Amino acid sequence: MTKRTTPALLALAVAASVAIPQIARAQEESKAGGGDSDWQISVGTGVIAGPLYLGDDAYSASVVPNVGVTYKDRFFASLGEGVGYNLVNSGGWRVGPVAKYDFGREEDGDQPLRIAGGRTSDLVGLGDVDGTVELGGFVEYSVGEVSGKLELRQGIGGHEGLIGNLELRYSKPFTLGRGSVFVSFGPQIAFADSNYMSTYFDVNAAQSAASGLTAFDAEGGVLSYGLGGAVMYPVTRQLSITWFAGYDRLAGDAAGSSLVQQRGSADQFGGGLFLTYTFGM
Repeated sequence: MTKRTTPALLALAVAASVAIPQIARAQEESKAGGGDSDWQISVGTGVIAGPLYLGDDAYSASVVPNVGVTYKDRFFASLGEGVGYNLVNSGGWRVGPVAKYDFGREEDGDQPLRIAGGRTSDLVGLGDVDGTVELGGFVEYSVGEVSGKLELRQGIGGHEGLIGNLELRYSKPFTLGRGSVFVSFGPQIAFADSNYMSTYFDVNAAQSAASGLTAFDAEGGVLSYGLGGAVMYPVTRQLSITWFAGYDRLAGDAAGSSLVQQRGSADQFGGGLFLTYTFGM
């Protein structure tokens, strides 16, 4: 029995990884609803629009949850940032371990929480990609309103590959009426080894015969590069609305894969809106 891919990451494989951490950071900066509480809990829901799979040219929209937990300035857990711990969090530096989960990919293209858009048959014949636990670490340095972050993760099961992200971010609050809005945006680049690239972009002889795609052997390298941004508006001390959007361009063998060339696009767009309630414990 295969695992059903959650639409939170299938519907927006690229933009969600950029947008949700921005939401968490903006909420932390706003200190919405938590006061001096050690534990901060964020719950909410939203709508995400994006590619049906990484490399697709068709789009859908899905309703997804938004859940996050932080403890002081050390522990954090959210859909976008994963589960991690700040071993260092001072002098502008933030360093520590992180664990994330890649939900994989289903060849039947099903998305249970889809509210708009069709169901793709592009992946039929390629087989499923099992979910993957990704373990690794991150290093982030901030100077004023600018921060840079490098993250590396090794997959265990599923794609069994090494994947990394490098991003530069500008974040700043702006006054709007009697309140403030929090804006965050910047470029990012993703890279991966041959194990990861092969899992998602290879087409072997058997898959070629079953799918009709040209056989392709993907090597490691740059996966994508692009730009993402988010705007968070605190409606009250506990309730906030966040809009986000992102664009990524697949690169290297990801862009050259027959799956992308024959049935998809190297240009990946995404965006959405979240309504979030934050409280302290």
